[in-house]
Amino acid sequence: MKQSVILLLILIMAGPLSAFAATLQNRDSQAYNLQIQESGRPYSSQYQVIENAQVDICFNGCEMTLLSTGQTVRVNPKDSVVIDNGVMNVTPGH
Repeated sequence: MKQSVILLLILIMAGPLSAFAATLQNRDSQAYNLQIQESGRPYSSQYQVIENAQVDICFNGCEMTLLSTGQTVRVNPKDSVVIDNGVMNVTPGH
């Protein structure tokens, strides 16, 4: 019972976070490596987005660099980022 309550609390707390994440979609048939610098964090991390995938990312906003090209974009929560033909395009969220 105690574990069920803890799991329920985690799900309730995590649910609203995804509503404020940016969406990253890779429309290409190849994977890409990104360098992600999250806002307010002193370190960056590498991230791989596989071919034809869509994920929620950058809950507090971030700067994304496509390592294969060096292209860098600034992403806010609720924005949509699409990788198409090796180019990142950002659509602002509402």
